[in-house]
Amino acid sequence: MRVLLLLLLVLASGCATTPEHQPGPFQAPVHRGLPEDPEVERLFLVEDPWEGFNRSMYHFNAQLDRYVYLPVVRFYEAVLPDSVQQGVSNVFNNFKEIPIFVNSVLQGNPKKASVSLGRFVFNTTIGLGGLIDVLGKGGIPQENEDFGQTLGVWGVPPGPYLVLPVLGPSGLRDAGGTAFDAVLTLNPADFVFDGMGWAARGTATTAVYGLKAVDARHQVKFRYYETGSPFEYQLVRFVYTKKRELDIAK
Repeated sequence: MRVLLLLLLVLASGCATTPEHQPGPFQAPVHRGLPEDPEVERLFLVEDPWEGFNRSMYHFNAQLDRYVYLPVVRFYEAVLPDSVQQGVSNVFNNFKEIPIFVNSVLQGNPKKASVSLGRFVFNTTIGLGGLIDVLGKGGIPQENEDFGQTLGVWGVPPGPYLVLPVLGPSGLRDAGGTAFDAVLTLNPADFVFDGMGWAARGTATTAVYGLKAVDARHQVKFRYYETGSPFEYQLVRFVYTKKRELDIAK
């Protein structure tokens, strides 16, 4: 027992004489980062040599959307019943079947071409000019093919990322494809107002193009700066680029 007490006293005295720990000089933590060119980093790389212009255009589109485009869309949605809005969307979507059909043929995809042609014929006739998406209700949705995808199938590289005025995220290849598809897409006014004079027809055609623009924004639910991410520009750029890769691969 005495030996045990003696050991405890020695240990206690040793602890009492141990000098207090003094912290050394402060050193900022070194951020070593990821290894050079890791696989996880390569997945998020997007060619964006015009990033300064693209960021400015992204901000411009956001402001235009907030103060001009969306107020018009909200007024459109408040005035017209949902059924009318859906009918307008169906008509414009029906005319998209023409470039979809052409691009499906150019891509050598007869299945998608036949679906697009069938949708256009049935929706234009039975669907009263496209007001009713007959085949869509029957479980045959619209395909998604454009000339940008066609160029991708042909092996044309996407080129640098590019933010277009009003239209938003794109790429050098897809921007050219958008122009090609616009030429193929018919305007309903070309048929409805065919018997009018050139002035009245021009006014009606302009009005239809305006309605088409409003409907296009109505169908897109994305809202600028509402993703909750402080890196929204990079996020949108990455998602768009990867989506286009998947569209071409499917």
